[in-house]
Amino acid sequence: MDIGKSFTYVFDDPQWITKVLIGGAIIFVGALFFWLLLIPLLVAVALVLGYTLTATRNVAEGAPVPLPAWGDMGALFMKGLYALIGIIIYFLPVIILGCCFGVITGLAGGSTGTGTESTSSSLSGVAGIAALCLQCIIALYSFVAGVTLYAPLTRFAMSENQLSVFWDIRGNLDLISKNAGPYVIALLVAFVASFIAEFGIILCAIGLFFTTFWAQLVTANLFGQFWRQTQGPAAPVVPVAPVTPA
Repeated sequence: MDIGKSFTYVFDDPQWITKVLIGGAIIFVGALFFWLLLIPLLVAVALVLGYTLTATRNVAEGAPVPLPAWGDMGALFMKGLYALIGIIIYFLPVIILGCCFGVITGLAGGSTGTGTESTSSSLSGVAGIAALCLQCIIALYSFVAGVTLYAPLTRFAMSENQLSVFWDIRGNLDLISKNAGPYVIALLVAFVASFIAEFGIILCAIGLFFTTFWAQLVTANLFGQFWRQTQGPAAPVVPVAPVTPA
């Protein structure tokens, strides 16, 4: 895996300035108008996600110019939107457990004002223990899901918008376990790129949007290399067979 290349390949593109400016501007506009029912932010996230996933596939396939053009934004948006839905599905247990946590804390708060003092104290204690357990489970699942997320994302990038890869837990864990070394390296370097991107705030804060986009392109290159190294340049994603009822 060529780590140095992942940081510099963007600048090898003759049109890199235009492509990075467009990507950073999309993130900036989405963040600026997020208050409009979050719609601009969701559109921006979908566009940038679709773009970086396309870059991942281009790197994996050995394209001479990995950065895609911004021409067909409809296709980029749809790919990113499908991936965003997949990510929500991937973190669905966190969403469900978070709702349960809210209900339990609400009941704990309501119990303090009703019933006898001993009863309300007991209910509050039980609710507090349950809430603490839920917090631990949420934190643990969030960490595991965050670490393993790039497995389904990379498989999705190499597929034709195949959402089933996000709930193919066995296939995702197999991809990571059989290629743990390259996966961990790609993950750690992506973290370093995200840390470096934070220095973009020095450029009147606006620079952060463009350095963030650059960091995402670095991550796209790393996992494109990861796929090419471990699966081959033309390795397809095997479709997940539908479950037939007994």
